[in-house]
Order: sequence, then structure tokens, then C-alpha cells
Amino acid sequence: MKKKILALCLVCSMCASALFALGIGLQGGTNVADNGQGSVDFTFKLNSQPFIFAVGIPSFEPLAIGFSADYWLVNDNIAGPVNYFVGCGGFGSIFIGSDVLGLSIGGRIPLGLNMFFAKNVFELYLQMAPGFKIKLTNGIRPSFVCPANFGFRVWI
Repeated sequence: MKKKILALCLVCSMCASALFALGIGLQGGTNVADNGQGSVDFTFKLNSQPFIFAVGIPSFEPLAIGFSADYWLVNDNIAGPVNYFVGCGGFGSIFIGSDVLGLSIGGRIPLGLNMFFAKNVFELYLQMAPGFKIKLTNGIRPSFVCPANFGFRVWI
């Protein structure tokens, strides 16, 4: 009886991992439209959902903690392992410094290419996400942003 329960649990966990695969990784890049500010972000995605999330530190002086959430509207194959994606999303940052406390929020349109390797365990991608942000630090300052990122995710 114990062996049957153990076998059933093993089969259920393998099915659940196939349904709920998680891609985690890093991305780095620069904002080509806003002073070339670079960042490194932790990124993650559930395979069963078209949402992609990232959290990072876009600035150390003042300290900033940033996040983004994108929804892929299209993620189709071009040829072989190469795919393209287009979506919409939002982002924000909280700035904390000795003389600065602020917030920036905005919307963006992520578009890019991704490729899967090693039986879909390793993903490489390149993306740009042009958008518009409003920075609320010592007044209101709107601006255009266009981060360009290169990243990878490992699917577990």
C-alpha cells in the first residue's frame, strides 16, 4: 500500500511540474532613451501563464528598487528554435536616498526574440520595451523610456 501511495505521489508531482514549469533567470541591459542607465534584474515566468515578472536595482545612488510585469499578447515561432513576442506591461521604481524619496511608474510595450535550448530547459532572449514613465520626485517629470535587455531563464 505504501509503495502505491508513493508511486501515485511521484506521478502527481511529475504532472504538476509539467503543468507549472517555472523559468527563473537574470537579465541585464540599459535604457537607451533615459541617460543609458543600466540594470541587472531577476526575472521569472510561469510556463502556464503569459505573464513575465522582473525585480531589480536600477540605481544605487539614490538606491532604487524596480519591478516590471508584462503580459505577452503574442509569442509565436519564426523558425526552428527562434520565437518572437509582443506584449504590454507596466513598471515602477521606488527611489530612496538621503535627500530623495520618490516613485516612477509607467507603461511599456515589450517586443523581442527568444530561443530555447537543451530540450527547452535553457532560454535566451533579447528584448526592447519602449514606453512612457512619470517620475514623482521633486515634482512630476514625464519621459520616454526604452530599455534594451539580454537575458536567460532556466526552466525547472
